[in-house]
Amino acid sequence: MEVILLENIKKLGKIGSKVKVANGFARNYLLKNNKALVASKENLAIFEKKKEELNKKNNDQKNEAVKIQKELDKFELKITKNSMEGGALYGSLTIKEIIQNLEIHKFKNILANMIELKEQIKKIGDYVVIINLHADVQASIKVKVVSVEKIA
Repeated sequence: MEVILLENIKKLGKIGSKVKVANGFARNYLLKNNKALVASKENLAIFEKKKEELNKKNNDQKNEAVKIQKELDKFELKITKNSMEGGALYGSLTIKEIIQNLEIHKFKNILANMIELKEQIKKIGDYVVIINLHADVQASIKVKVVSVEKIA
């Protein structure tokens, strides 16, 4: 199915791009979430009318994302977890736990689908976590996982 994108979508295209995608992806994600229109003459005319407004909205979102990126790039998140003697964690550090800790530090608009873990965090140590704030803006934060101190 051919669609016209209404916003920048990573690995797919920019606003106004006419792209061919799987029918299910178009129906269940792009159209449902108002991220695209079915490519037709009528919809192309509708898009042309909305194009300037969509570009302005996208630029505003990008500028906001850049502000957040500057804050996040300087930020180090310290998370305390229970661990075994060798440094292995009981379980692993989840995206949900990262989001909860970011919310404590006033980063409230970070969603689970924005976070990219290069590897599962199963040991104590320092890790880099990528956060996709916008199709064109990525922030990387340092996550330091430390062990809960045992009280003797």
